[in-house]
Amino acid sequence: MIYYYYPTTSNLTNDINTAIGEIIKVVQYIEWNLLNRLGINTFAEMTLGQIVDMIRKSEILPNDKVNSLEKILGKRNHLIHQYFKKLDFEKHSDNLSFLDNQKKYLNNFLTQAQSFNSWLCK
Repeated sequence: MIYYYYPTTSNLTNDINTAIGEIIKVVQYIEWNLLNRLGINTFAEMTLGQIVDMIRKSEILPNDKVNSLEKILGKRNHLIHQYFKKLDFEKHSDNLSFLDNQKKYLNNFLTQAQSFNSWLCK
């Protein structure tokens, strides 16, 4: 089956799309700030996974923050590489409960990423 994306104008769908964009933006800021902490050119072509590995080895962050960072990495990777493949948004486009649950999940992730980035910038 081939899926085609037909943009909808529902508020929930717009909120979901906005949250995804904000998550991507905030996680890129986290990458930038981590590279600054490591003293590496912030435009270095490294994956977030590579950066997290360097952070872990450098021991410049407390263990609880490294654990939080690894959770952010896992969620970000899932969002970028699996989220739409595993969750059939076409099938559930009219399922308000499904959409609301996804909005809550994404907003929780966004809050987690924003909190980590705020801490990182202190």
